[in-house]
Amino acid sequence: MPASKRDVLVTVGIGLAVGLFSGLFGVGGGVLAVPAMVGLLSIRQHQAHGTSLAAIVVTSAVSGLVYALRGDIDWRLTAGLLVGTVIGVSIGARLMAKIPAQTLRKLFAVALLLTGLRMLVG
Repeated sequence: MPASKRDVLVTVGIGLAVGLFSGLFGVGGGVLAVPAMVGLLSIRQHQAHGTSLAAIVVTSAVSGLVYALRGDIDWRLTAGLLVGTVIGVSIGARLMAKIPAQTLRKLFAVALLLTGLRMLVG
């Protein structure tokens, strides 16, 4: 089924906001994209998470290239993060598939709140 003109505009708007905030602050696109897709596009919770992760592949590559060209990447730290991240994301993706959408939404909200509070309190 073709997307409506509104859905296309909303999707591009979400992408623009996610890209801007990811580039400025390094926030994961899912922080903005998942709630926006669920709320504005009525995408299922699990599908929003998967869609966000698929989009992050390209956006991370582009952003990483820009930062690399500026010399703003610690490659040794990156290598260590990749080891843990690949293992963690594999486990997390398998767990997500087993969690009901409502529970996943609540866990996601709690994670965002705790992250925000941690940043505010320092």
